[in-house]
Amino acid sequence: MTAPAVHANCVIVGTVGLLIRGGAGSGKTSLADIVIEAARAKGNLGRLVADDYTHIAAVDGRLEAQAPQAIEGRMEVRGFGVVEAPFARYAQIHLVIDLTPAETIERLPEQPLTQACLDGGQLPVLVCPQNDPEHSLRLIRWALRHLFPKGPDYI
Repeated sequence: MTAPAVHANCVIVGTVGLLIRGGAGSGKTSLADIVIEAARAKGNLGRLVADDYTHIAAVDGRLEAQAPQAIEGRMEVRGFGVVEAPFARYAQIHLVIDLTPAETIERLPEQPLTQACLDGGQLPVLVCPQNDPEHSLRLIRWALRHLFPKGPDYI
């Protein structure tokens, strides 16, 4: 994949790809780790695709993510160092998660999901509080139930 890298993490839970965007120190890796472990705890696939930077490209009408080769299979755990992690080479992105300060998030939004255009494709976007992975996990769980009402609970 030759697309430029964006500042984001990407994980797969079950069959769903999640792109986690946020600034440095916003908790992207912590959330990715929590989401992966939640999927595994339920007996589902939970895999890292990319940590910190992700290549994104439109492929056959869908958006795919891949880690830059230099960081493939690696995750930075703040305060511990860079660790090796089980990973998937590619993921189709189904949901974008934007980490933002908690005080900027509406308590009861009219629309819990918005839309974003990435590389020409429209994707649902969920706003989650930065540095609050437990709360974000709950929001992601409900967003996936909303997007895939007949699908399994992967997390």
